[in-house]
Amino acid sequence: MSPKEQNLLRKKFDDAAYEYNKDRKAIIPHFDTYYGTLVQLSESKIDNPRILDLGAGTGLLTQLLWEKHPKARFQLVDMAEEMLNIAKNQFSGQKNFEYINEDYLKYDFDGLFDMIVSSLSIHHLNHSDIKSLYQKAYDHLKPEGIFLNADEVIGPGSYSEKMYQKNWLEVIDQAGLEENDKKVILERMEFDNPATLEDNIKWLHEAGFKDVDVYYKYYNFVVLYGRK
Repeated sequence: MSPKEQNLLRKKFDDAAYEYNKDRKAIIPHFDTYYGTLVQLSESKIDNPRILDLGAGTGLLTQLLWEKHPKARFQLVDMAEEMLNIAKNQFSGQKNFEYINEDYLKYDFDGLFDMIVSSLSIHHLNHSDIKSLYQKAYDHLKPEGIFLNADEVIGPGSYSEKMYQKNWLEVIDQAGLEENDKKVILERMEFDNPATLEDNIKWLHEAGFKDVDVYYKYYNFVVLYGRK
């Protein structure tokens, strides 16, 4: 993604920050099962795991993980300041939360983590950057640490990709959104650049992850897992 495209994407998310949580739940099919699968997989042998959320946005995923791991230490990284400000307000007063307003590709992760997670963010990257990020995540996990990514993939062929997009547009059409909200969501989709499921799995293996698997898939929405 070029710097110009990155700035445009950041602005799109900042402009939609205060409607983001509501819209996401409306336009992501089977939202509770999708995010719930990632949370269910977020097992830890300690009660205060250190968790890094990449592209944390408004803290939607962080909130769900915090409910499961109330003693966890969270670091939220996002390049969209307004999105991150919502997360700061949501978790105001919590001592175990740190907020980093940076591009996580460029940000030097601070130490090692028990868990690195992301939701609907990594698919915006160039494919070479996705591969590099998977390696970066692996390198900053503790032994037996886990990586969880709830994200989008592109179909392995033109027919399946057509079916993916048809299904998703039907979900958006049926969400009952205001026309302007729908327009904003469709404009954000223009910045999507997902890779195939096969490539994602290959890159996770190449980074060194073991037990790589897909624990959820509904058309273009997947939950990927890897362990160091």
